[in-house]
Amino acid sequence: MNLVIWPNLSKQHAFDTALAVCRLLASHGAHICMDRQYEAAFAQAEDIHFLPADLLMHHADFAIAIGGDGTILRCAEIVQGTDTKLVGINTGRLGFIAACESGEIDLLHNLFTDQYAISHRMMLQATFPSGNGDALVYHALNDVYATRCSGRICDFSVFVDEQHIGTYRADGIILSTPTGSTAYALSAGGPVMEPDLTLIEMNLICPHSLFARPMLFAPQRKIRVTYRVKDGGGLNVYVDGRSALTIQEGQSFTVTESTHTVPFVDFKGYGFYDALNGKLMQPLKDGGISKEEV
Repeated sequence: MNLVIWPNLSKQHAFDTALAVCRLLASHGAHICMDRQYEAAFAQAEDIHFLPADLLMHHADFAIAIGGDGTILRCAEIVQGTDTKLVGINTGRLGFIAACESGEIDLLHNLFTDQYAISHRMMLQATFPSGNGDALVYHALNDVYATRCSGRICDFSVFVDEQHIGTYRADGIILSTPTGSTAYALSAGGPVMEPDLTLIEMNLICPHSLFARPMLFAPQRKIRVTYRVKDGGGLNVYVDGRSALTIQEGQSFTVTESTHTVPFVDFKGYGFYDALNGKLMQPLKDGGISKEEV
């Protein structure tokens, strides 16, 4: 079995967890790989092969991301378009989309006995115009959101399959997957959705309206957002929290269902509800932000 380990060494306990994971996998005779960026940090570890990032997932059965939700999102970028299954191990604060916590790595034995379920998560495709006429395309597991560069309120129009559904004034707009419904979209007042659903959620960020509500669209819809502000600054668009580009007055970007999905490993069979009750309905674990994160 071929496995890729993708740790975020800036997270507390991620290094020790990665070493423990490697020992567990090696005990099963697994072929373990890491990105070459980790070669110096794990130079003393045995049974680890270091490869360029573009070769990591070509023959991997599983990718194991060790860190927080952001780490898992970054690993999902590399997994998309392959048959590699993603396992998240949380060493961050929330870890909502992780399969297990750092103290539960014994669950990885289940990979070798096929005792796990697979949740295929939809992704979004964000398409932007470019100066040379070619479209710029990005894929998001969580969300695509846009806010004004100046931080001021902005105006934009939204079209669904070229049908105008409204012109809004707000701090921004979020278009998310069901997986992303528990991320930024939740903070903006959106509903919690089972991650196995297939639909597109639209939320406005701090809308200047008494009647603005989240909207849900069928996955086959094409959603176009057009920026309407003439004076000062463009609209920054982010894909899974990373800045994609800036559009100016009159320009648009579109969001559709991606052809890619990400297969998430679920060891417990009730992972989503366990995370919902254990993490989002209680204060952040360890009493919130630690001194190291202040």
